[in-house]
Amino acid sequence: MKRLLVFAIVSVFLFIASGARAEFTQAEWERMKTGEVVVTEVAAQNPDGSQRMQFMAKMYVKATRREIWKHIRDYNHFHEFMPKLKKATILKREGETYWVKYETKVLWVEADYYLVLKGTELYKRVDYKLDRSKENDIRDASGYWILEDAPDGSGTVVSYTSNIDTGIPAPAGVTKKVSKMSLPQIVKNVRMRIESGGTWKKPEGS
Repeated sequence: MKRLLVFAIVSVFLFIASGARAEFTQAEWERMKTGEVVVTEVAAQNPDGSQRMQFMAKMYVKATRREIWKHIRDYNHFHEFMPKLKKATILKREGETYWVKYETKVLWVEADYYLVLKGTELYKRVDYKLDRSKENDIRDASGYWILEDAPDGSGTVVSYTSNIDTGIPAPAGVTKKVSKMSLPQIVKNVRMRIESGGTWKKPEGS
């Protein structure tokens, strides 16, 4: 009994230690192991300093953080697997900071915008924001990727959050619903791309 208690305590400690900043809970990890994408709400800061709530999608990927990093930073090929994206072009790179142009199409509406994507922690975190030095077709964009070793050492837990303000007036409830619905498909596509070794491509027109 004593040996089992010690093992349980060590297991909990290893789970907390391995999940740098623990963006996911033990219960969420159990769900992710089955392939489920877990969506939760997280606090974020508006440009004026006020707080807002946005959604975060979390999933388990059978790949190392280094392998995943390679794919989520391969912006020139994002159009092959990212939903609603026609094209992405790296305009400039300085170390782990990229300046990228995105060309999107949702239904019949096309929108171009520019992002600055910074690898703030190598193989662990990428933060991005709208490049306001360019002329954008949207009002604002921000978000981040976080990569954490899976508790059992078999792969990586990927957390992703995104806030896109198109500038088109819409009820807050509708905006949140669209955001919550779109995130799982984005991360599922990313997972299929990674676990295929970079060969999987989204269906034509998606």
